[in-house]
Amino acid sequence: MTREDETAATSLPTPGTGSAMLSDLLWEVSAYVELLGEARLADLPITTASSGMLMAVYAEPGITVTEISRRMPRTQQAISQIVARLEKIGLIERRLKSGRGVGLHLTGEGRTMAEHAFERERSVDEQLVGILGKKNHEALRELLVESRELLRLKR
Repeated sequence: MTREDETAATSLPTPGTGSAMLSDLLWEVSAYVELLGEARLADLPITTASSGMLMAVYAEPGITVTEISRRMPRTQQAISQIVARLEKIGLIERRLKSGRGVGLHLTGEGRTMAEHAFERERSVDEQLVGILGKKNHEALRELLVESRELLRLKR
């Protein structure tokens, strides 16, 4: 068997090419967007993951780690690690809820940081509109929202 025959026999989808599988394409695009976001947050003491956590707590003060893990595709352990780091740098605090559980709340500094992070991430989204074009940006966004809902049902 020649090398050409071996290549033809084992023609697998190749990440980074037009034959990449959907999961590879999603990972690659996500990584590029993550890089843009991290660059915008570089001078802040947070990452895009911790920014998302701040925004979740900003939107729903008192939310628990368990509630966040039900909504986001991350484990409770991963969320707890992010929360612990945010707590350590004074952006989040834990408070006992009435009944059971511990709710997460932003400190004053955490609220300010969440607002700064939101503005910067919004500028990344505007940058993506510039790169993809408004029509493609909106079409991709709509498809991802629909896909997220369908995949959440399977979780």
